[in-house]
Amino acid sequence: MEWFHLFSAKKEARRHCFGRGINASVNPNEPVLYQASSDAFMQNDTLEAYSNFLNSLENFNGEESTGNIKVEHDENTLHFELIQGITRIIGTVTKETIDAYCLITKADSLHVAVKRRLLERNYEMTYSRFHVKDGQAVLKIHLDNKTMTPQKVFFPLRELALNADYEKEFIASEFDKNSLLDMEHVTPLDDEEKELKFRFMKSWIEECDEGIKRLPSNDNTGMIAFTSLTLLLQIDYLLVPKLQVGRKITERIADYFNNDEKLIETKNADLLNYIATLAAMEYETFAPQLYTTPMTFSPMERTTHEEVSLFIEETLNKIRWYKNNRYHHIIPTIYRYIALHLLYNYGLHPSLQALLHLVVEVQHTTFFNALGYDVLYHEEQQKFEKRQITARIEEALEPYQKQYKELNAFGNELDYSSPESFNHSFYTQIKHLNYTEI
Repeated sequence: MEWFHLFSAKKEARRHCFGRGINASVNPNEPVLYQASSDAFMQNDTLEAYSNFLNSLENFNGEESTGNIKVEHDENTLHFELIQGITRIIGTVTKETIDAYCLITKADSLHVAVKRRLLERNYEMTYSRFHVKDGQAVLKIHLDNKTMTPQKVFFPLRELALNADYEKEFIASEFDKNSLLDMEHVTPLDDEEKELKFRFMKSWIEECDEGIKRLPSNDNTGMIAFTSLTLLLQIDYLLVPKLQVGRKITERIADYFNNDEKLIETKNADLLNYIATLAAMEYETFAPQLYTTPMTFSPMERTTHEEVSLFIEETLNKIRWYKNNRYHHIIPTIYRYIALHLLYNYGLHPSLQALLHLVVEVQHTTFFNALGYDVLYHEEQQKFEKRQITARIEEALEPYQKQYKELNAFGNELDYSSPESFNHSFYTQIKHLNYTEI
């Protein structure tokens, strides 16, 4: 049901989180558990149905559970906990009902703007409601189990989890994070990793600034946009900042793509202004915004491969235009932009997500090497580790080749003669992947 990484008993556990979605693999038994849940609901075995459904949402890092789901039940009641970012959902199931809630913040210390915001949010949600209980602001759901199915419980739980996590992040970034409740499961990154990520952010900003200075003085609007957006997407995916930095990046990217009357030059200026803010940011401000927690639900709906292929083709056409007009210096940036944009905006099939992460690793080899990952591209020698790249492609696609008979690994079909040739051939192969079930 979720899609963010592959599960394989042989796969090494990922040591770091990348991107805003689920940094783990779905339960390998998810289809079996989901069907068992559906069957149990049909047989009015409600507790067994919920137990199977909730366990189907469990995620794994390598062979280890991420701890995003905990389920306990006796003869008459099932109790569960579900983690979504900085939110912990606590739920109780009986044969008749399911009740679930998450603690948001201390109600007494709520700023009036937050109180108004939470009241307004009640009109925007389908299943969940904010209310005050025992001096605490709580988001909750209450559902009847008479005609329950796995799908009917999935969407209310997802709405509850995503909205609670979003509102807690908003309160922490704009008001007082010390007022937030139930935050014990949040794990800060160690100091070494935070310092490394801070240094890389500053170096990427300097590279962005230098790259923009080298652009031609005329007809550079599109190139400035590609350069600025790629930098923000790069920071967001590789460093995964939360709280105010994460929210501001999201707002700037959303503002750029809004269909409003703003000129592109104005939108570019907004991007550059925020990049300047990041450039001036001190480590003491940036570091607390880096932490990790398990995730259960993806905020993005699954995208068809046709939509992915169309975006790749349109962007490759832009590269051809820049190449034909001899703007060669922007081309590597646009190749980075393609993968980062897809990973940020699209709900991808797990195999496709793994492939795009692979190309991001190749494109940012210095960063990944600093984190302790194998080098896939040696910049000084301009040499690719073809065998490792081919193995990673096979690892991404192999679990799905029984379902999609024409989903073929393409590592040996890539052009490893140069970074540009590699990127172009990689995206072309992704564009032509066949996800047709036969």
